[in-house]
Amino acid sequence: MTAPQTGRDTERKLQELSFLHEITQLASSTRDWDEMLRLIIDRTTDAMRAEVSSLYLLERREAILRLAATNGLDRRSIGRATLRVGEGIVGWVANARVPLAVRDVRNEPRFKWVSSVDQSRFTSMLSVPLVTRDEVVGVMNVQTVEARDFDRGEIGFLQTIANQVAGIIEMSRLHRDAERKLREVSALFEVSNVLTSTLELDEVLALVVDRLVRVYPGSSGAVLLRGENGNPVLRARSGDLPRAVLAAARRAIDEARPVVGPDHLALPLLAGERLLGAVVLNVPGENTFADPEVAFVGALANQAALAIDKAALFALERRTAENLRELERARSELVAVVTHDLRTPLSVIRGYLDLIGERDRAHPAPRAGVRLPLREASAQVAHLDQLVDRILESVKTEGFERPLRRVRFDLRAELIARLRELAPMARQHRLVLPRAGRPIIVRADRRRTVEVIAALVHNATKYAPASTPIVVSIVSEPGRAVVRVRDGGPGIPLADRARIFDPFVRGVAEDVPGSGIGLYASRRAVEAQGGELWYEDAPDASGSVFAVSVPR
Repeated sequence: MTAPQTGRDTERKLQELSFLHEITQLASSTRDWDEMLRLIIDRTTDAMRAEVSSLYLLERREAILRLAATNGLDRRSIGRATLRVGEGIVGWVANARVPLAVRDVRNEPRFKWVSSVDQSRFTSMLSVPLVTRDEVVGVMNVQTVEARDFDRGEIGFLQTIANQVAGIIEMSRLHRDAERKLREVSALFEVSNVLTSTLELDEVLALVVDRLVRVYPGSSGAVLLRGENGNPVLRARSGDLPRAVLAAARRAIDEARPVVGPDHLALPLLAGERLLGAVVLNVPGENTFADPEVAFVGALANQAALAIDKAALFALERRTAENLRELERARSELVAVVTHDLRTPLSVIRGYLDLIGERDRAHPAPRAGVRLPLREASAQVAHLDQLVDRILESVKTEGFERPLRRVRFDLRAELIARLRELAPMARQHRLVLPRAGRPIIVRADRRRTVEVIAALVHNATKYAPASTPIVVSIVSEPGRAVVRVRDGGPGIPLADRARIFDPFVRGVAEDVPGSGIGLYASRRAVEAQGGELWYEDAPDASGSVFAVSVPR
């Protein structure tokens, strides 16, 4: 080898090393994928002294090579022009995994003319495979207008460039995949947080679409829901969506399956077996969706379906609450009408009692000591009249709650007086009243507190056998007074004690009349005043004991 030849070889090696260093710097300094490929293609064209360079990348799932970058062919074909592995010179090189140099492509049977890409002015072509980790990732080409025989040095140089580019592309892909994964995780996390903090469906759907398109810059997306008539309705959108993409979303709904296109993906929204709508993503320039990308869009679709289902349950709950309020209003109206109608018979009864009393005073009974209890009967009628007034007052307030009127009073004296009035009601039992003694002053609603004790006594008369005692006692404790009503009935089974204070729960004796609301209403009345109502075992294990505490 002559000295001049050695000098030229050395100079070329230095140029090659300088070029490879430049490519490495480009890869580390350029963040945009398309810009990096364009710069590599431009530098390769200059270094190889060619008129055009092009780069095809392999899509493994489809086994096709897609034009990713070029600087002399039709740039509108970038992302669109494809060749199958084994098809044309590019496909042959990818399949054989060896370089191929052709002096005149017009005389090469392996060359395939791609009308949207190739130009007739180019004659010679050198193609080399991009290999990394023993896998082909693409093919790099250079073409010249003049016929040219590429020597072994040039072929080796382009192969070295291709190997360098293959490593850069693989690293860039890994970096892009990692960034996309990070955006995907962030998107799913944000949507999950919103799902736990709001029930506004439109807000959640808008966030789903926004986070979806953020993962794929330059993309657009939408969520369509099935309307009442079954037709899809656009509920959230980001960016412009071509008609073909919207049509794909409708197909996903009609056929209840994923629809994948060259640059779009539509997935149905399913809540169990219920079809709710579809989510669609459009990525211009995207040529295929990898399985992880489909899985991510599917995860967001699941989040959207969950939000829709949750919003539907909330709407159902709201409608149910409205219906219950309407029922409560109807019940209140019914109670108001019925109690109002009670006034007339009560007035008649009171009138007859007054008339009988007047006649009794005008014509005393001939037998001494015989007297009708007219005054007591009139008092009970007056008490019924007051109950009607309170019921009419209570139905005017929401939730059937009566206002409290807390005053200080002697609970012992009030109980003795009220229970004496109830003696006729308990005439088949032995009603034992609290012992007389020092006043026990409490601060509570006088009328409601005494009514609760009276209701417990009335309850005891229904369940305790005739002739058995019903004992009412009262004790003073620090900060409260405690009243106990004990009977000789069957008691409450242990399994039922946790639920006897629930509404509409009845005792074991189903033949005893009642609505099952008494204990529930009594506990509410006591707790509203800061007291408690509970059940205790009788000391001798027979009968029931209900205790009421009243704040002092």
